[in-house]
Amino acid sequence: MRKSILFILALVWSAGLWAQDFRQYCGNINYRPEVQTVLLYADGDQLKDPVVPLGDLVERLTLSFDILGGNGEVLNYTFIHCSHDWQPTDIQRIQYASGFESDRIDDYAFSRNTLVDYVNYQLLFPKDDMQPLVSGNYLLVVYGEDLNDLYFTRRFMVVDEKARMGITVPRYSDDLSLTDTHQQLDVKINMNSYVSINTQQFSSLTIRQNGRWDNAAVGLKPTYVYPDYISFEHHPKTVFEGANQYRRFNTSNVYFQSENLAHIRQTEDYFEFDISTCESRVRKAYASYEDIHGEKFVYVENEDLDNATEADYCRVNFFYKSEAPLSHEDLYIIGAINDWAFNDNNKMIYDYRLHGYTCSMLLKQGYYNFMFATVDRKTGEVMTDLTEGNFWETNNVYKLYFYYYNSIKGYDELLGYATVNSH
Repeated sequence: MRKSILFILALVWSAGLWAQDFRQYCGNINYRPEVQTVLLYADGDQLKDPVVPLGDLVERLTLSFDILGGNGEVLNYTFIHCSHDWQPTDIQRIQYASGFESDRIDDYAFSRNTLVDYVNYQLLFPKDDMQPLVSGNYLLVVYGEDLNDLYFTRRFMVVDEKARMGITVPRYSDDLSLTDTHQQLDVKINMNSYVSINTQQFSSLTIRQNGRWDNAAVGLKPTYVYPDYISFEHHPKTVFEGANQYRRFNTSNVYFQSENLAHIRQTEDYFEFDISTCESRVRKAYASYEDIHGEKFVYVENEDLDNATEADYCRVNFFYKSEAPLSHEDLYIIGAINDWAFNDNNKMIYDYRLHGYTCSMLLKQGYYNFMFATVDRKTGEVMTDLTEGNFWETNNVYKLYFYYYNSIKGYDELLGYATVNSH
C-alpha cells in the first residue's frame, strides 16, 4: 500500500494527475508505528475540526504529533487538493496553492520526566509562503527526506462560505420503524446565485456523525431544487443509527483512580490503567450524560506541566465481557482514541479463559471517549446495535459539508460547513 500512495503522491505533486486508486489512501492514516497522538485542529482548540475559512488562513491550523523514541529528525510536509469524495483533483498545484511545494517541520522538543521517551512536533499552518488558494478538501502529507519516507496523512478543509444551511432533526423518521433507534436529518441550503440548471448534477453534500468517516453519507444529491434553495429530505442516507453516549475514562492523573478505572499500577516501562469491565448496553435503558462525541483531549492534570512534552504514554487495558465470541463479526474500539480507524491497534481479541474480549493500547495521558462496534467479516459493515444499542435520545453532533463543482476550474468548491446537535 505504501508504494502505491508514494507513486500517486509523486504524480499528484508534480503534475496534478488524476488517480482513481487513490481514494482508499486519501484519509487519516499513520504509516509508521512510532507515529502517535496526531492532533490536527483549528483555532487552538483540540476539539475543533480542521476547517478554516478561505479568507483567513494563516496559521489557523495546529498540527501536533509524537514520534516514540526518535532523535528529533527534521520532517517535511505538503498538501494536495481533493474532490468532495477524497480523490485528488485533476488540477495543477499552481491553481490551488501558492508559494513553496513543501516546507520543513523543525519545531520539536523531547519529552521530559516521562517513562516513555518521545519527540513532540508542532506546526502552525498554513504559512504566508505556502497556503491554499481555493476552497475544498485537502490532504496533509508528512514525510521524511522524501516521499519514500512517508509518516502520516491527515484531512483538512478550506471553506468559502457562500451557502447557508438550515438543518433539523425531526422526532419521527420517515420510516416509523426507526423512530426510536435512528436519527434523521432534513437539510435546506440557500445557494444565492449558485442555483442553475446544473445544480442537481454539481451539488454534493457530505454528512458525518461525530468524527466518524466509516458511516459518513458522501456525495448526496439534492432531493428537490427550488428557485432560491435546494433540499436534502426524505433520503435514506440522511438517516443514522442513534447509537449511545460514548464511554469515557481519564488518565490525566496517574495517581488518582477516576471514573471507569479499575486499577492503576506502575511498571518498569510505563503506567498501566485497567478500564472497568465493559459489556453490552443493548438491553439497558438509555442514560443521558455529557460526552465529547467520541473525541480525545490530551492533557496532564498538573497545570505546571506541559501537555505536549510532559504527558506520559500509558498502557490502557480494555475488557469487554462476552460469554462467547461473535460468530460473523469482529469487535473494535472506535473513536478518536484510534483516529476513527479500524486496525490491529483497536481490534479486540477473544479470550476463552476470561470469557471476553481484550485489547491493550498505548495512549498519551488525557480524557478519552470510546465505543465498541462490530465489523461484519464479509460485508465490512460497521454496526453498534450489538454492543451499544441504538437510541433516538443519544446526543450526537452532525457535521455537514456542502460542495459545488466548479465546471470552469474543474474542482469541488466547499461552499458551506455547519454542525448541529441531534438534541
